[in-house]
Amino acid sequence: MNHNGNNFSGNIPTQIFNLKNLEALDLSRNALSGNIPSSLASLHFLHDPNVSYNDLRRPIPTSTQLQSLNASAFEGNPKLCGAPVPNECGPIKGIDSANKKNNYDVDSGHQLPWFYISVVLGFIVGFWGVCGSLIIKRTWRHSYFQFIDNVQDSVYMMMTVSMNRMK
Repeated sequence: MNHNGNNFSGNIPTQIFNLKNLEALDLSRNALSGNIPSSLASLHFLHDPNVSYNDLRRPIPTSTQLQSLNASAFEGNPKLCGAPVPNECGPIKGIDSANKKNNYDVDSGHQLPWFYISVVLGFIVGFWGVCGSLIIKRTWRHSYFQFIDNVQDSVYMMMTVSMNRMK
């Protein structure tokens, strides 16, 4: 897959890593930023990926496949560190290297669990918005259960008619 010099920007698309039989990947000379996802190491057939001359940063994910590559595959990314490039990795800005409790999985794309928080809050608001109104408003509760009874009767009647037709 040769996509060098196409002015791609942003993070390396994670959909690429679903291509398990990918043999060649050249993303050099674009404007890609962020980090190299650790899922790159899961592409076992990939030979000599090239991500040079982008704006990639952070440590290169540790895997025997990536560490065995030539440093030229990563050159032109001054904020990229770790083997095989000569830049040493220091502590990530704002995070004490000895105290990793605030660190998160950079590769997963989830900086904070905001997605999960929003799902839980959405569930709570939706659940209590429906059930709470049924608990508080007696007329709504009676209308709701009458509607459920009518639907149940309709389904039962359709099933009975269908079964009798099949006989």
